[in-house]
Amino acid sequence: MATPISQHEEQDLNLTPMIDCVFLLLVFFMVTTVFKQPYSLQVELPEAQQAHQVEEKKLVCSITADGRMEINREPVTKAQLQQVLSHHKQQTRSLTLIVRTDKTTEHGHLLDLLEVAKGMGIEKVVLATEDKEVEL
Repeated sequence: MATPISQHEEQDLNLTPMIDCVFLLLVFFMVTTVFKQPYSLQVELPEAQQAHQVEEKKLVCSITADGRMEINREPVTKAQLQQVLSHHKQQTRSLTLIVRTDKTTEHGHLLDLLEVAKGMGIEKVVLATEDKEVEL
């Protein structure tokens, strides 16, 4: 007959398997983490209710409110715009341009970019936005 466990005896809980699992999860997340390079120009993107994410990395142009531009994280002036955009277009072989503009960017800066992109044969221009959080 088995003896019942008295109330004063403590039961030991073996934590070794749990620690092993936590360690394996930590290693898994460290190995699979993708490190993104932050954009050097900080822009506040406008919000959109209906948007979809672009799956492939394409040509990306950021424009701040004061008109500073960068293409694929490379600062560029309006005078260099066509040359730099052409260089990056040849590298990526992309016909899509993703435009990240600040909410308060003047349309003239965007129109200058679109005019150069159209002249270079870029077929598709996508405006980057942030998802608007909708309360249910």
